Amino acid sequence: MVALLLSLLTVVITASQAALSADQPQLIPKEPIQRADQRLRGQGWQPAQGLNPDPLERHLAGNQLASLSACSGTGQGFCRYDYQRGGMSLAVVTIPGPNAEGLVQSWSLR
Repeated sequence: MVALLLSLLTVVITASQAALSADQPQLIPKEPIQRADQRLRGQGWQPAQGLNPDPLERHLAGNQLASLSACSGTGQGFCRYDYQRGGMSLAVVTIPGPNAEGLVQSWSLR
């Protein structure tokens, strides 16, 4: 009986972990944002509504991704990309890479 209960508990825990990981965005630190954007869109993440970066921010980002929210004017090259899926929001922050492309630095899920 104990073995059966342990088996059932293992199945429930495994299923719960799989469900939680399915909700998590699949991002890789230092990955180019263009590649991360393609994968996120494949996972159902869409650019957040109402994003309107100005031309300078587009220039600083070095891309035309619809998810670009803003870039800092500090000279550090931080840019933010916002996505949504269902009731979740995802913010991805990039830093400039060696080829002036944005590289994923961090992200937060809300």
